[in-house]
Order: sequence, then structure tokens, then C-alpha cells
Amino acid sequence: MVTLEQVKHQCRIEHNDEDVLLAGYIAAARDHVQMHLDRTIYEVAVPDDDPDGVIDNPSIDQATLLIVGHWYAHREAVSESSMTEMPLGAYHLLQPYRRMGI
Repeated sequence: MVTLEQVKHQCRIEHNDEDVLLAGYIAAARDHVQMHLDRTIYEVAVPDDDPDGVIDNPSIDQATLLIVGHWYAHREAVSESSMTEMPLGAYHLLQPYRRMGI
């Protein structure tokens, strides 16, 4: 699971002024990743009653960091170039774990 400290390091933030904002970004990015994967992410083990669950891993965490960093840098969409939904690298990191419907 991505921590506040990891996000601050990723975004090169050395103060605590935006900790609440960053915590919100972390939670929203986690939700976004789960919706993109169409799977629930678990910290340690996938419960037996969730055949589509996935255990958190470095690729999922890195994708989450990229998303949070993107949202932090582009708080408001002011041009078409800053309106990307998710950084391209995040898509590549998540693709192997994405549940694809038929």
C-alpha cells in the first residue's frame, strides 16, 4: 500500500502543509486503480470468496504513485495537454493485472 511518505518523496514535498490533500489523492488513486483493474486489491491475501482479487504489489504501488504525482502536478485542467486521465506509465504497469471482459 502506498504511504504518505512515499507520495511526498515521489512529489518532492518537504513540508506537511498538504498532507490531508495527499491522503485524499492516495485514497482516490487506489479507488481509480481498482476500478481500472475491475478487481479488489488486498494487502496480504485474497479472500476465498473473491476469485478476482489481487494482492498488492510493486507495479500497482508504482502506478498509484504515478497517478497521485500526476494529480498533484495538474490540480486543475487548464489545457488539453494536462487533461490526461492517467499517466501512460500507469496503464503499462496495471495492464497485466487488469480483468478484461469478453
